[in-house]
Amino acid sequence: MPVTLPPTRRAVLAAATAVLVPRANLLAAPEPDADPHRVAFLSDSHIGETAEAKDKDCVMAERLKAVVAEVAKLAPRPACAVVNGDLAHKTGTAAEYKLFASLVEPVRAAGVPLHLGLGNHDNFTRFAEGLNGFRPKDKPVEGKHVTVVELGRANLFVLDSFDPKNTVGGILGADQLKWLAKELDARKTQPAVVCVHHPLQFDAPKGGKANGIADTADFWPLLKDRAWVKAFVFGHTHTWRLAERDGVHLINLPAIGYPFNKTEVSGWVDAHFTEKGVKLELRALDPKHAKHGDKADLTWRKG
Repeated sequence: MPVTLPPTRRAVLAAATAVLVPRANLLAAPEPDADPHRVAFLSDSHIGETAEAKDKDCVMAERLKAVVAEVAKLAPRPACAVVNGDLAHKTGTAAEYKLFASLVEPVRAAGVPLHLGLGNHDNFTRFAEGLNGFRPKDKPVEGKHVTVVELGRANLFVLDSFDPKNTVGGILGADQLKWLAKELDARKTQPAVVCVHHPLQFDAPKGGKANGIADTADFWPLLKDRAWVKAFVFGHTHTWRLAERDGVHLINLPAIGYPFNKTEVSGWVDAHFTEKGVKLELRALDPKHAKHGDKADLTWRKG
């Protein structure tokens, strides 16, 4: 369930105050402007109730803290950052969200808006209670929280795949899919990038519990049949992988909290949208990992 956290008041005031600083000081210590074509993609932070909480020998809070510090110092700073689900470690407790909020504060203080999606380890009610002041006012889909982020060269559609009846898989639902179709059709002139926590699952059992998006069969045609939809970004698998289906790029974000396999890379993705596609760079938590700095230049399909 995507929730947007705007920059903090401190960041906004800093930007306003900068206009009043003498020109000589601005030249000596310039404040970098936001790059309207840059996005930081994060996923699966799995923050526990304490800063010392571990899973698979990984201290999740320390790992998110490191990523946040890196994103906050980017110059130029990104237009926004997306944390694509599973913010919490287990079930989305109040303590988990309180710690998560404190850990991501440096990004907001740097003036970077956050767009947060919840995954199967989250709980929206407790999340909303913990950060009530940041709940989005616009609620176009009953029982779901969705958002559209309009950037310079692409529009991000952050969807809600949380399924309260499934602790592993997710579902979008008819109302959300109807809304998505409408919002996509209203923005045909700009490339669309759709973000969901869960991956596609075309073999999802009818009436059974899926591991991915249970209604993939209804969801996927909305993307593949609209030529301006260029990419699908997801997490959940704790794997960094790029693929393509029906001309749509599939971008599987790595986890921050911990890998399922010790050899798998953990980290985040620095994305730069171009006029014809997107350039991706993997930023590994371990700079010695073989995949750290991996780059991909994806070209959008025609249309």
